Amino acid sequence: MSVQTGSSPPGGPASQRLVDRARRRVGRLLGEPNPIWIRELKQAARLARTPIILLVLAVLMTLLVASIGGIVARDIAPAKTGVILFQVFFSLAYFVVALVGPAVAANSIASEREGRTWEAVLLTGIAPGEIARGKFLAAYTAISMYVVMLAPVGALPFLFGGITAMEVVIAFLFLFLIALLSVAFGLAISSKMASLRGAILVTLLLAFPLSICLFSAGGTGLSYAAHLAWPEVPEGPPIWLPVAYQRAPLGLDYVLFLILLPIAAVVVPAWFLYQVTVANLTSESDDRSSGLKTWFAACTPVVAAAVAVPAFAVDPSERLAAILAGMCAMFSFLIFCVCLFAGDPIGPSRRVEVTWARGRASRLRRFFGPGVTRSAYLLLAAGVPAIAALWAAGHRLILAAPGWTPEIQAQQLQYFAVYALAFYVFLVGLGAFLRARIAAPLVARVLLLTLLFSIAVGPWIVAAIAGLVTELSVSESALLIAAPSPFYAFVMLDRATQSDPGSVVVAGHTAAVVWVAVGLGLLAAARSRCAALIAQREAALAATDALLAQEDEAALAAEQAAPAHPAAPEHAEPGSAAGTLA
Repeated sequence: MSVQTGSSPPGGPASQRLVDRARRRVGRLLGEPNPIWIRELKQAARLARTPIILLVLAVLMTLLVASIGGIVARDIAPAKTGVILFQVFFSLAYFVVALVGPAVAANSIASEREGRTWEAVLLTGIAPGEIARGKFLAAYTAISMYVVMLAPVGALPFLFGGITAMEVVIAFLFLFLIALLSVAFGLAISSKMASLRGAILVTLLLAFPLSICLFSAGGTGLSYAAHLAWPEVPEGPPIWLPVAYQRAPLGLDYVLFLILLPIAAVVVPAWFLYQVTVANLTSESDDRSSGLKTWFAACTPVVAAAVAVPAFAVDPSERLAAILAGMCAMFSFLIFCVCLFAGDPIGPSRRVEVTWARGRASRLRRFFGPGVTRSAYLLLAAGVPAIAALWAAGHRLILAAPGWTPEIQAQQLQYFAVYALAFYVFLVGLGAFLRARIAAPLVARVLLLTLLFSIAVGPWIVAAIAGLVTELSVSESALLIAAPSPFYAFVMLDRATQSDPGSVVVAGHTAAVVWVAVGLGLLAAARSRCAALIAQREAALAATDALLAQEDEAALAAEQAAPAHPAAPEHAEPGSAAGTLA
């Protein structure tokens, strides 16, 4: 049936096959492009400075690469010159994309709000997701023009040799992927800011350190690991991934590290930034939580699988360190998600409940809706199995691999996993309790991070003071005082190698039990508090509805009791009273 006319399309009802539905969506995308995107493109086409900026950037990059090539080619072979120019060009192109992309995206939504045109966009009735996609496509198109203008310059290293054409093409493809993430990052910040200058300033202040850290860690840092896995990949150069795609032998490691992990590294943050943008553009009375919760439920297993991959590729003697590093990365991801959902509303608004009732929403959809208690249950339902799965996989790998002390390493992993699980349950309960007691989400998040830092560092300060008082550098009693800190799990790892761990391990397990009990207690208190607040809101809304109903009934009764006005006579005598009034 057609939505507008209620009639069936020509040829009968539309096919429900997956291929036909995909074909219809592609046809709709080509026939009815995003209106926000089209508007942004028309506005950009009227700007005379855009081609000038692109021309100046291409000329400057060409002069720089040509100058470096001329200087280096005097004393170095052409093949090495091509490699150097390849690294220099794509390193500069990376920073251009990583800094210009967020700045261009930060100009999109914040400029609408500062120019007082955002209300006009909302009055069009376009959904927040459609607006976010249109703004993203507009900013991504702009930054893609920069990459396309730099393409002829990027082909110069190929002319010197040492670099294949496929490596240059792969490097440009990764530039487009980096541009995707940078634009999504700037758009997420722009959707939260009301001022254009503030959005650009915050975006650049965050983009500078993030781009440098990612370039250093993901470039130069991972090049050494890539060289250990594939000796054909040189160690040290930051732009190593295109070379690895071309020179590394095809195998299981190739598929895991060069295909699956890069896809996860792009999809997970890009999807998160998109959901953040949509949530910031959505009204507070609407459902702003379902998208982020869907992202968390879908990406938590992906992150768990990604952090577990290195443990399968390292030597058996290094598997414990790889598994512990993966569990630390997973725990950091879960802490971030606890802070993220600490800003969830107490419960769904009346507008959301009406939408659920009209759409006959299922229990699963309601579970992913707004609500502090729902968020806490989701965090436990996704986070606890993820940590337990990493523990089980690591335990099996350690026992299956030949080693000197596989039993001791399995025991160390058990100590760490038990404490991590217990402390995670406590964090979930603490986040829910703080959000139920504090009305402002930002204050709840700041207080949660402050308490987490105090719990992690405070016991060690007390333990250090106790050690100084007893004049012992490493005192048994001082270590027992530090048992509440999550870093105490590493102390348990060290004591597990001894024949008699003593009271250190006992204190760690006792602290884990206490954390679980406190976390569940805080979660129960948060649930009770949220139920009371929701009941108060429902009572207030019911009283308001009753007053409005009484006013409507009184107005209707007054209208019915009012006498009908008599009609004026059609013909009246001139001297009569009716004629005078006429």
